[in-house]
Amino acid sequence: MKDSIDRIQRDGHSEELRRWVEKWRIEKSRADLLNSGKGYTYYTLLHFNDSSPYYDGIVEKSASVIVELGLNRVVEVNVDSHELLQVDGEEVKGVEHNHVLDLSDEGERWEGDVLQNKPYGWGVLYDSENRVVYEGFRIGEVNVCYGRSYFSDIQKVEYEGEWCEGKRWGTGIQYDRNGKVMFDGEWMDDKKGIERRLKVKSGALSLHNLVTELIVSNNSCNGPEWSVLDLSFMSDLRLLQVGDNCFERVNEVKLTGLNELERVVIGKNSFRKQSDNRSRQDPNRAFYLKNCERLRELKMGSDSFSDYFVCEIENVPSLEVIEMGILNKESSNFLYASLELKSDCSVLRMMIRLAQVEITSVW
Repeated sequence: MKDSIDRIQRDGHSEELRRWVEKWRIEKSRADLLNSGKGYTYYTLLHFNDSSPYYDGIVEKSASVIVELGLNRVVEVNVDSHELLQVDGEEVKGVEHNHVLDLSDEGERWEGDVLQNKPYGWGVLYDSENRVVYEGFRIGEVNVCYGRSYFSDIQKVEYEGEWCEGKRWGTGIQYDRNGKVMFDGEWMDDKKGIERRLKVKSGALSLHNLVTELIVSNNSCNGPEWSVLDLSFMSDLRLLQVGDNCFERVNEVKLTGLNELERVVIGKNSFRKQSDNRSRQDPNRAFYLKNCERLRELKMGSDSFSDYFVCEIENVPSLEVIEMGILNKESSNFLYASLELKSDCSVLRMMIRLAQVEITSVW
């Protein structure tokens, strides 16, 4: 892949192909950051608004280094040195520092870093009356990563903190016109305060990584955008509760590395193709529950996961209860799957009714 991209850059190709390369770089930068496994602080949203789910938000790599995950770019900065470090995983070249850039005939201007006649880095934004509007990182017309906005008429700070694509995001402080702190804490998507208990109903959904309880109502999340349910980025999640008849189009469920997760409770007829009167084996459907050290309970109602081909439960040392279906009744959970359990747990209570199950390794 890298050789192909280098060749495209060297030889030159169509505009459409160039856009594809840029998109690939953004996705790679985003994936590398989210999957780094390092102890970063994340304030991220996972959007399911169309057929291409995506993350955006802020990642604090250290006290001074911040990364913005945007829809169209990934930006990394150093707040202390006011330095733009990378965009889409590459160092930025050609930036002019301490440059004065006129933005309008009315007198609006930018004083700071400029690239290709646009704000591109740290600087100060002035309005038409020569008053400071914003100081911080900015690319084009959008505030990014970190900065402070002002009440321009009185030249006092209105907000100081982290930004993502022009929205207050991450940690930040809001002031009133007298300089009194109105809010000091966490922001996401321009909203102060973050709801830790999220109840999901039908319709589009955005999930953030700081949720502790995720509750999905009956008959929800059955749209085409839900092909994969990967909650591994929700490091604070303690409870996952799914109602009946949900997630019918999901082919892969991944609950991995969730060290705060304690309970998973799923209703009936979820994670199965509702249009089928009878479940059919689908080799592309899989359930993974791994490396959740505090998980105590896994429960699911009748016919959930009935057409899933893979069920792997591994390294869940605190797991005490697995309940699938209703005792003494045919429930068809993982009807075509082999159930593989791997852990060091010494005590496990199982209530399970599976038509075709092979337990290859039990605590």
